[in-house]
Amino acid sequence: MSQHKFWRGITTLNIPSLQQVPDKIVKLCSLDTDFIVLGSDHGLYYCTVLEENLSFKKISGISAIDISYHNDILYIIDVHGRLYKTNSCFKNKEEIVVKEESKCCPHGFKSTSFKVKFRNVVTSDFGQLFISSDGHLWGSGVMPQIALETNSIKKVPFFEGRTVYSASVGQDFAAVIARKNVRNSGNCDTDSENDDEEVFASNCSQCQTIIGLASPASVPSLSETCPLGVHISKSSEDSSSTTAPQTDVHVDAQSLTEDSSPSSEESKVEKPDAIQYVNNNLDTDNEVQVENVDDDDDRENTENDHNNTEKINNIFINTDAARQFLSRQLSWVSAGEDYLVEYTEKPTRIIKENVSNLTNFVYEGVKTVGDKVATLSRHVSGSSDNNETVEILNRNFSEEVNSLMYSCISNKFEDLQFSTSTISSEKEFETARKNENLKNMSKLGKNILATELWTWGDISHGQLGIGDTVKRIKPMIVMSLSGFGLQKVSCGKWHCSALTLDGRLFMWGYNHFNQVSFDTREDKSSPKQFTENSDSDRIRDMIATDNHTLAYTHNENIFYMGKHLDGFTDSVVNLNKKNDEISNEKDKNCQSNVNETQSLGNKAENLCYHWRVLSSGNISYCSVEKSTICPEFQNLSIAQRYLEEMLLIYHSLVKPFLKKSKAITTHSNVYETVCDMFSDILNITALNVLSTWQYAEKHINECDISLIKNLEEFIYLYRKYYISISNLIVIGGFAHINNIVDVPSSIYNLFSDQLPTNKQKNNKKTLEAVVSLAFVQPLTRLSSYKCISQSLLRHKTKRKKAEHRAIVEEKIAKVVSSLDILIEDQDKKRKEADVTKLFWETIGKSLDLYRMPERRLIRESKSRPLNLVNPGRFSSHWFILFNDLFVHVSGSTPNVHPLETLWVEAVPNSDSLQNALQLTTPEETICVTTTSEEEKTEWLHSINSSIRTVLNKESTFKPPAIRTASYTFSNKAAFYKDAKYNGRWLDGKIHGSGKIEWPDGKFYVGQFQMNALCGHGKMEIPGVGIYEGQWKDNLQNGYGVLKYTSGDIYEGYFKDGQPHGHGIKKQGDFTTSTATIYTGEWVVGVRHGYGVMDDIGKGEKYLGNWSDNKKHGCGLIVTLDGIYYEGLFTQDILTGHGVMVFEDGTHYEGEFRSAGVFSGKGVLTFSSGDKIEGSLSGAWTEGVKISNGVMHLNVSNPVLPDNSKPNSFGKLSVVPNQKWNAIFRQCFQCMGVSETVLTPNGNHLSNGTSAVTDNMKIWQNVAVAISCSHKEKHSNLSAKKSKGSDLEKSVDCLEVIPQFGQKTLALNDYMELKQYLYNACESAHHPLGQLVLSLTNAFNTTYGGVRVHPLLLSHAVKELKSITSRLYQVVRLLFPALPSEGTDIVLPYKTKEDPDDNEESNPIDGEVVSAASLLQPTLLPRVHPALFVLYALHNKREDDLYWRRLLKWNKQPDITLMAFLGIDQKFWSTNQNHQSSPPFSPMKEQLFNEAVETLQQLKTTFSPIEKLLVIRSTFQKMTTAVQQELGQHYLWSMDELFPVFHFVVVRARILQLGSEIHFVEDFLEPGMQHGELGLMFTTLKACYFQILQEKMSINS
Repeated sequence: MSQHKFWRGITTLNIPSLQQVPDKIVKLCSLDTDFIVLGSDHGLYYCTVLEENLSFKKISGISAIDISYHNDILYIIDVHGRLYKTNSCFKNKEEIVVKEESKCCPHGFKSTSFKVKFRNVVTSDFGQLFISSDGHLWGSGVMPQIALETNSIKKVPFFEGRTVYSASVGQDFAAVIARKNVRNSGNCDTDSENDDEEVFASNCSQCQTIIGLASPASVPSLSETCPLGVHISKSSEDSSSTTAPQTDVHVDAQSLTEDSSPSSEESKVEKPDAIQYVNNNLDTDNEVQVENVDDDDDRENTENDHNNTEKINNIFINTDAARQFLSRQLSWVSAGEDYLVEYTEKPTRIIKENVSNLTNFVYEGVKTVGDKVATLSRHVSGSSDNNETVEILNRNFSEEVNSLMYSCISNKFEDLQFSTSTISSEKEFETARKNENLKNMSKLGKNILATELWTWGDISHGQLGIGDTVKRIKPMIVMSLSGFGLQKVSCGKWHCSALTLDGRLFMWGYNHFNQVSFDTREDKSSPKQFTENSDSDRIRDMIATDNHTLAYTHNENIFYMGKHLDGFTDSVVNLNKKNDEISNEKDKNCQSNVNETQSLGNKAENLCYHWRVLSSGNISYCSVEKSTICPEFQNLSIAQRYLEEMLLIYHSLVKPFLKKSKAITTHSNVYETVCDMFSDILNITALNVLSTWQYAEKHINECDISLIKNLEEFIYLYRKYYISISNLIVIGGFAHINNIVDVPSSIYNLFSDQLPTNKQKNNKKTLEAVVSLAFVQPLTRLSSYKCISQSLLRHKTKRKKAEHRAIVEEKIAKVVSSLDILIEDQDKKRKEADVTKLFWETIGKSLDLYRMPERRLIRESKSRPLNLVNPGRFSSHWFILFNDLFVHVSGSTPNVHPLETLWVEAVPNSDSLQNALQLTTPEETICVTTTSEEEKTEWLHSINSSIRTVLNKESTFKPPAIRTASYTFSNKAAFYKDAKYNGRWLDGKIHGSGKIEWPDGKFYVGQFQMNALCGHGKMEIPGVGIYEGQWKDNLQNGYGVLKYTSGDIYEGYFKDGQPHGHGIKKQGDFTTSTATIYTGEWVVGVRHGYGVMDDIGKGEKYLGNWSDNKKHGCGLIVTLDGIYYEGLFTQDILTGHGVMVFEDGTHYEGEFRSAGVFSGKGVLTFSSGDKIEGSLSGAWTEGVKISNGVMHLNVSNPVLPDNSKPNSFGKLSVVPNQKWNAIFRQCFQCMGVSETVLTPNGNHLSNGTSAVTDNMKIWQNVAVAISCSHKEKHSNLSAKKSKGSDLEKSVDCLEVIPQFGQKTLALNDYMELKQYLYNACESAHHPLGQLVLSLTNAFNTTYGGVRVHPLLLSHAVKELKSITSRLYQVVRLLFPALPSEGTDIVLPYKTKEDPDDNEESNPIDGEVVSAASLLQPTLLPRVHPALFVLYALHNKREDDLYWRRLLKWNKQPDITLMAFLGIDQKFWSTNQNHQSSPPFSPMKEQLFNEAVETLQQLKTTFSPIEKLLVIRSTFQKMTTAVQQELGQHYLWSMDELFPVFHFVVVRARILQLGSEIHFVEDFLEPGMQHGELGLMFTTLKACYFQILQEKMSINS
């Protein structure tokens, strides 16, 4: 409840009953004896004073939001911001129209000039000042300091780029509160005076488009555009103003152009909404007063938290639209990793989920910022001296807020762009969000505090407040009040007063009547704080007029100082003494329930609470609350006191320190962090004071108080602050600060009661203590927040709805509990820091190297004994446990063990060892004992909990034995000397995957086992190359690839760091002359055993044995010129008996000195068949010397058989089963077959497979090999790209150990076995697959490529047969039931009666089981290309002849050809009966078409058996075709069959048919050569020879 009180001087005036008094009075102007008041209903009342009674009379026809009276001129600002002037009799009221100058837009169009709207006016002899609704200062009169000369109203250029909140004019001086505008750059302190304002012209089309695209924040403040940047056409003004829902923004900031019609104005006035808005006080008539407490709850329920999000946050008027907009904006955002793993199958779902989450998140963020901004907007905009109540939200401020919000939002987006890609966990996302919110809150807080007080005019009484009386020609800034968040300034005749955010009142100027201070009556030239009130009873409102000052406090005291009717005051007078309250019946009638009326709806108002006390002339007024002590204001006092302390510390300690902080070199970042956070805390404290003040004035709910609304951010900031403060304590930072800045006495006095009594004031230690108290103050004052929240809990707003009450209670209770935890935590952390600081100070300089800001002492062995077991006799040992290190000082040398690589175990007690602990570190194990069991437990616990903290494993009981950590080895470690390791550990040993770097540049990434390189890994060895592959015991072991720095590459097996086993080495560069590829066996790093060397430079290929990197033993060479050598090599040279064959068939057999150089007996046979026998010497190319030679001419047989070869051909090279032993050996090793069972050269089992009994063990080894290889592939996909094609899916079926083929072999077992083998050979993980792959690669390297020689064919065939038989032995180890080599089994097919008979028709009545039938389908397709080229070269002459004949014959039509081939007439008409075309038409379908097509498939098959089946089905197709014609029972006779088949062969045009035939002959199993298939094959052969031998020409 509040009531009106009036005084003349210090005498109370009565308000008789039945007077028409407004609910609240917001402005008072005295006219000599009488006065005019402005009510909150915008009405003006004329008051006369008769004796001590007042009478009120309402003046009709005027509605106003501000008035000012001087020299019989009354200035009035109406609800639309128009300015009028009239006289005290209210006659001839005239409007003063002030136009904003028009400017040119960048495109050359002029913007229309528009009428300025005002919200405040103040007048005096000195001149008039007006504040426009966009925060610009206008003035008239003679004020040369601000360039005003005339009585017309001009804009004051001095305040461009600043927003003016409050102005006041005295007799001969003036004062304003201004704040620099915040630019979108987000930087609050940039001076924006020189920034050109953007100009938009409504008649410029380009401007229009820009406005359309402009971001909400940059929408120009032109009346032609609504808040969303849409052009308002003149015609729609009326309708828009009357029908559009009136949000604040419409009415005030962008209200309509000046010439809107009066009708629209009235309609606006009628709209309660608009009125409520425009009038700051909200309740116009009682009809509107529906806003009782219930309304409160409903408002909380609304979707957008409070009306203000709707209003202020005009960026997103509509929340759904906002959400959709954000969804669109963010639809590209990539999903977090965790999501991806879960939802890979449904990518769209992830994106949707993520986007919606993110959208909500951003929307919430923006909304929150919106709320905050709204709450603030109404404060930040200050108010002017006498217009307390009536302030339309100044437009500029709303813009400024928008710009702030805009920067928040844009930051949000950038932030999210950065974050979603880099942020992996929700935790990081939360942190990013809190940091973002804090940044914005701090920005707003900074803006609240960043006020400037400017004064100008006469200075003779010190009324400018700048500390002297020297005349000034420009406005001066009162530095001593900058940055205090000034709320209001008010001028008397020659004195001035200002009110700050922390509830302090400052006064200065003329003091003849003690209106400024009571100590003397001298004038005060600088601001003096009003101290008559108690610290908890802070100033709520104040006003200075004429020669007196009034202050209204939290506890309802009204202090009057200065001149009154009967003289002046000697000491402060309290006009509201509780006993002299005159309240008779009549008063009560005019009391109004301010609580209620004010309760809500004025969400987005400005500084709507400095209207409590008014004074003009000698009349003073105050609206006084009934209840004296108000908990809300007590809370406010607590918060304000905290702010006052923070401001003091910041301005007199932190700021000066920051200026000089360059002097600090070590740990300067710690100091910076603390200072930055201190200023953040200061800004946020200001924000909190502001919201608490609003709550106390009942403009907002508890839940909107900053502390409660943004609890998370508060806690987060204070937590960061106490951590950085403790870091500062540890490095003794306060002493440094004390050395750099002098501690002002104001700060000393602030903390003097907390210092020990015996301390001298200027003692260094004392001052250091003061500095530390100052920096710790924000943490000490956390209790004040707790106090405020507890008080809120006690005095909750009475709410109707229980659930709301519960929600609010829960919120506030959460605040209390969070603060409790915070207070406790910070206390603990600071104590730890103090203990650590003390430790560092007492131990001297020895360990200063380890003094880090983040490091804390946990315990050490001097105070808590810990002794080394078996120490040296005179050695001293000292153990110190920090939160990240364990230091063992032996003598004077410290050994430092990082905790992340420290393992601690309690050693069981024994007779010799009691209470012992074992500490394991990567390089040593320390055994220590304690004095008692308790001590042991405590040490164990401290070490373990410190390790847990370092590893971030707070939840576990005991730190894990396996962990990931980094460690740098000392120079004592042998293999790892000085190396840096990062990766997995197990009990002090490197174990698992990791990476390690040696100082010499060696670098390894891969797997480790018990401190050794073991498993798969990659190492870069400077000067050698890069190795990737298997390791064991720190050396390369197993398969790997080594890329040498020279460009050479070795790929194959290693043993103890050297190539050993089968490997391929590519040397040299293929562009240069020296390039070789060697494939074969290695022993301890050198070529040894059988290998194939392709010397690209020389153009020759060597197949043979090696010893110690040289060709040594049997071997053969083929050269690019088509020469073939074979013989014995010694040390790279062919010596002794050998063979040489030339391309044309000339060949030599005899003694050689080297390749191509004869030396000794030999026989040279020419292609003609002539021979020379004798001693030959000399190089083949330079002429050969022959002695004792005999020439044999070839007379008897004029035609030399094709491809004649010397007798020893093929006998001097390596035996096929001696080749590729290393590959087989590798496979046996992998399967676990012991070396002893193998024959000396290790390729096959010495006595069959009978010696190997334990085939279960082999299977287990196979399983292990598969899973290891499989894992490695997954962990290292790039490892073997070459083998990447294998079917990963087949691995699954290989992981089961099969049961078939172990004891017995039935047909279906055999089928499964075949399938298993096929899968095994396809998979690179299975040992068989690896074996087949290596063998076929080796074979293709040997016989493929550019330099192939037809003579190699016989070698290739033998080698392939040998490989088949050796591979079969390996398979028999796995499936012992298979028959031994050389014995075939036939598995009969099921009988026809069997119902599930498999219809597969096969050459004989069963499946032949043999090495060839089992393995050829696997091997042959892989080697077919290389092998077939050899066949083609070998049979080139015959195949060419065959092809020429075929081309000629195929030009003939069917009839001719059939006649020529002698086919019986009855077959001619086959298939022709369906033909309508004439018999000789070229279109006519070929006869036996299907048979021809079937035979053409011969080229698509790779194994002999498949080729025979193709031939068979060709015969079947022929038979079908004939039987259609000649009846079902027709049977061929050979005489009829042969010509028809011959016809089919000719028509099938099979390339290189001769080679195909030879291939089948070489590889056909003996079992197949007889019987049906054999016969059919023979028929095909006959056709081929018939084509070659045909003597008769087709045309003859």
